[in-house]
Amino acid sequence: MASMKRLMMVAALALGLCMLPSTWAAAATQAELEAKIKAMEQTLQEMKAQLGQVQQSQQQQQQAVEAAAANKLPSWVERITFFGDVRFRYEHTSYDELNGTDKSDKDRFRVRLRFGARSQIHPDVELGMRMTLGADDDPTSTNQTMGNYFGEYSSWGVDQAYVKWMPSMVPGKGLTFSFGKVPQPFVTTKIIWDSDVVPEGAFINYTFNKGGAWRPFVTASFMTVNQPGDWSNNTYAPAAQIGVKGKAGAFSMEGAAGYTSWGDLGDAGNLPPNLHGTPTYVEGGETRTTNYQVWDLYAKAAFKFNPKGSVGMWGQYLQNSDAEGPYQDKDTGYGVAAFVSYDKFKFEVLYKNVQADATPGFIADSDSGYVNRKGWQLDLQYKMWKYGKLQVTYYNTEPEDENIPGATNKSQTIFVNTIFKF
Repeated sequence: MASMKRLMMVAALALGLCMLPSTWAAAATQAELEAKIKAMEQTLQEMKAQLGQVQQSQQQQQQAVEAAAANKLPSWVERITFFGDVRFRYEHTSYDELNGTDKSDKDRFRVRLRFGARSQIHPDVELGMRMTLGADDDPTSTNQTMGNYFGEYSSWGVDQAYVKWMPSMVPGKGLTFSFGKVPQPFVTTKIIWDSDVVPEGAFINYTFNKGGAWRPFVTASFMTVNQPGDWSNNTYAPAAQIGVKGKAGAFSMEGAAGYTSWGDLGDAGNLPPNLHGTPTYVEGGETRTTNYQVWDLYAKAAFKFNPKGSVGMWGQYLQNSDAEGPYQDKDTGYGVAAFVSYDKFKFEVLYKNVQADATPGFIADSDSGYVNRKGWQLDLQYKMWKYGKLQVTYYNTEPEDENIPGATNKSQTIFVNTIFKF
């Protein structure tokens, strides 16, 4: 009996020893589970705190949006884009003798300020305007000469005011109607048009394959030149131009042929206040100039020899097929130029020869001497940054025919321009 009890005690002890690891394992598993639960609770608390911060940030952003909406500008103001530039110029000109007449050299500082705005009042309609210094009855200059005993610049006027319609119904919006005082609508150069001249009237342009590699175009216009008060004596200038622009690999090219009839511009009573080299003569007791029907050809080609550099040339030829009067044989003009640009630098050399009756002098390039002028121009530009440019230009020009009335002295001019855009 005692042996049996002893055997049972040994068996119970053995069974207890066998169960002890399981008990320990269960206790360890429970401790780990409790630790995991505590870690999850801590993580949950951290997530709640982060969620609170996010909600607070969203609330602050919503309040900022609501405050901005309360102070939001009217929609018509948001449609407006402002633009402009200011140019500071030092100018020196020296003159040679002309027909025994001397002319004093000239040094002056000049400033040009232009400020404009464009508004897309409809997906198809743009309104634009620009104001500029140097406003007067001469369209070729927007400069204000400095040095009036610190007086204010009072010559301020509007040189652009137009509406432009590009109907969506036309594929690619290739058709454009413009009316008013419109930025230069023609593909042209300073051989005919001074860069400051802004023509007036109605203009229509259609560009084929707009957005493509090659884009033929046609432009027609009816420009208003002079309305002296007598409606039967108004001066109008219809014009047309056809051309093409395109690219082929590293080459880019453009060319155009144009025609402009200047109506009765040469008749007495219709003469511009600034003839700028256009000669006059007396007929029937009245002073007049030649009539004008000007044909012109323009071409330009450029080759991009690396991502930062290109080289090219352009040329323009013109002839007045309606020249009359004592200088009617002075009816042609041309200009040729070559240029190279690399990175921030550009250099161009130009030669021009524009005879006295080739094109109206009142719109011709003022810097190189208008019409009845020939000579060289050298131009060097350095782009200081996106909105700033330094430009130095040298002109050496002389009369094409010094015996024609209105001829001016041979001259050498240098411009040093600093230009800022905004």
